[in-house]
Amino acid sequence: MVTVLQNTDDAVNQTASVLSEFVKSHEHAECVVYRYNPASIRVRIVDPVFHGRSKGERHDYAMQFLRKLPEDVRAQISILLCLEPGETSLLDLEFQDPMRSRL
Repeated sequence: MVTVLQNTDDAVNQTASVLSEFVKSHEHAECVVYRYNPASIRVRIVDPVFHGRSKGERHDYAMQFLRKLPEDVRAQISILLCLEPGETSLLDLEFQDPMRSRL
């Protein structure tokens, strides 16, 4: 499942579309994407495939899909949070209740 939070635009929609491809090949994956400010998109992926992998390995794995985005859209992803189910992160709180940017 891919969830788009708050306002959306072409770049967020493109990101959600690529994340939908991730979900199609990872049946237990849950993704959230939203625009934080005019220059920043935030992405969270929760999937069991990340179990036992380092942060770098998780990002590399997710980037296999995100590389399909145009470079200008990919460059807007300021946060890529890759978690396994049940894993906690302080940054995850931002996805549960996104704060509005001051920009």
